[in-house]
Amino acid sequence: MVARLNELEESALEDFLFGRERIALVPLRPALRELQEGRCFYCGDRLSAAGEVDHFIPWSRYPDDGLDNLVLADRGCNGTKRDFLASARHVRRWRERMESPAVPEVAAAERWPRHPEMTLGVARAVYLRLPAGSPLWDGQATFVLAERGALAEAVA
Repeated sequence: MVARLNELEESALEDFLFGRERIALVPLRPALRELQEGRCFYCGDRLSAAGEVDHFIPWSRYPDDGLDNLVLADRGCNGTKRDFLASARHVRRWRERMESPAVPEVAAAERWPRHPEMTLGVARAVYLRLPAGSPLWDGQATFVLAERGALAEAVA
């Protein structure tokens, strides 16, 4: 009944009710590094270390380990972004990357799941329901206020 009321497949019911466990994302680092040409997804600086895999839509908002929701960031960006939502400029770049033909190639090569329609649907649900003026992480210790028009364009 819970599955039916929430329009879920029965196989997804346990995750819906009890959450999901995190999985190790380290094996995906080299592929994300190559996909991002050795640069931090957020600031664009060259990654001097291995980089850290970040959930673009924070795990605390939606537990999604699909390739479309994962980016590689340097320690500074990942540490300050934490579980904040990223600003519209990052959302635009994330959306462009999601549409890159390289992403399905990486998913196939790494045998990593991806579900772009679901991930984008979650992004739309989260970003388009934000109250105007909500703070969004823009970089290091910088936040900008959410602008509905820019966010709608970024996730359209």
